[in-house]
Amino acid sequence: MAFHPRRPLLAVGTGGYDGGYFFEGELLLLHLKTGAVASLIEHGTGRQVLGLEWLDEQSLRVLMAPPDDWRDEAAHEEGHVAVVDRTDWTSVPAQSLDGRDLAGPRVPAPRPDHREAAQRATAELRSLWQAQRAVPER
Repeated sequence: MAFHPRRPLLAVGTGGYDGGYFFEGELLLLHLKTGAVASLIEHGTGRQVLGLEWLDEQSLRVLMAPPDDWRDEAAHEEGHVAVVDRTDWTSVPAQSLDGRDLAGPRVPAPRPDHREAAQRATAELRSLWQAQRAVPER
């Protein structure tokens, strides 16, 4: 996720490997004041987004997995980085980023395993929730 440097916008990248061929995902743009969400990638399966960074008010750096791993031994360790420029990100329509927008050089993009950290965070939240529920109401 990456907050826009000046506008009430949050870029959110999602995705994962489908286990057989594709790296699917979405690039979402959330308008924090209105709650409106736009899925920006035009292709139906999208692309797995691995990283996001606003370089300035008009430029969003997007790190994505390759579209698939067919005949691509390095697909799980490398990705593509693109810089998408828009004059006004508040008016970017849904499904308006195409392959040209997301084209970029191949770069190292190892996928760290965050399962253990996620399990710890879930356990901590569970214990906080249980502690909150144990407090008698007044």
